[in-house]
Amino acid sequence: MRVKTLSTLTLTFLSLAAIVAPAVASGAAAPSISMPVRGVWMHPGFFGPEKAAALEKMRTTLDGYAQAGINTLIMLVKNTSGHIYYSSEIGVPDGAWSWDFFKVFLAEAKKRKMEVHAWFCVFPESSILGQVRQHPEWLISSPRREMVGAVNPALPAVREYEISLMLEVARKYDVGWIHLDYIRYPCEPTEPTFSFDPETLRLFKEDTGIDMATVKARDTGNMAWNEWLRWNTDRVTVFVRELKAALKTTGRKVKISAAVFPDAVNARVMIGQDWAAWGREGLVDMLNPMLYSNDTKLFEKLAREAVAYGKGRTLVCPGIGIGTSHNQNTPEGMIDEMRISKALKADGVVYFSSSSLNQPFLDKLKAAK
Repeated sequence: MRVKTLSTLTLTFLSLAAIVAPAVASGAAAPSISMPVRGVWMHPGFFGPEKAAALEKMRTTLDGYAQAGINTLIMLVKNTSGHIYYSSEIGVPDGAWSWDFFKVFLAEAKKRKMEVHAWFCVFPESSILGQVRQHPEWLISSPRREMVGAVNPALPAVREYEISLMLEVARKYDVGWIHLDYIRYPCEPTEPTFSFDPETLRLFKEDTGIDMATVKARDTGNMAWNEWLRWNTDRVTVFVRELKAALKTTGRKVKISAAVFPDAVNARVMIGQDWAAWGREGLVDMLNPMLYSNDTKLFEKLAREAVAYGKGRTLVCPGIGIGTSHNQNTPEGMIDEMRISKALKADGVVYFSSSSLNQPFLDKLKAAK
């Protein structure tokens, strides 16, 4: 009886393995990898600033994406320099685009029933434009008082300004999602470990009673330093919470998605990005951990952790790197990572990015619809 039971279990295991194993037979049709979300990050530069040429390329590109099963478009509307790509009374537009790029793009996407996320690089402001130029005190200041090309989420005025841009998009355009990228403290070229400007130090002391000027041992063995890390991390979460509340004032249901670093534990400590808590508290509606690697074992490990953090409270759609600063993928590698994501019960995947998602990749996606 025991032998029979073990044999049955073995057969069951082999059957399950066969379901998730790649199709390796030469000439065999690719198995379907149907998922609710197939998305792609996109940049206006992919289409160019000349309106007629951009419109033609939009139509061709989106038609090709539709054939490949792509249904979600994460379009950049604010870049790391601080320039924007929509009609604004608040931000500073990229001068190369004399027309409302986002309006035209959104219209083409809606014709194809594609979901659009307005993608903001939230805190980077490397060109120090507009209101940021008027308020240099908003910029992050390193321990050596060197200014960093990013604004400081610990400051209420900074959070209010960046949220005002997002509210402007949500009110002006019929868009269903705001996508948060760089929703963290900087790590380029290395982590400055948050801002040491006078106002941040004052706010920290007001909240905790700790005077950072007296803290000499800046390491995790120091309880005061741990409190500093925790407090700054909470400021980023406060931003997400404030944005969620502000979007409710638009009179429309606008959801939040976020591109986040691969490892939730490291992200919380190193860059103040506690995305596991955002999912746990329901502050965001979709998490996109950027798992840009050709190492499928590492991809699976981190994707599994991300799906567990979501736990049904938020959609989890891992980011698959097609061509990034971390990896150069292959069509076969992309399919493997999609298959892993589906087996882990992720809600979909998002590809980075449109500039690398060329015809060989699209052909693979079309075959695996």
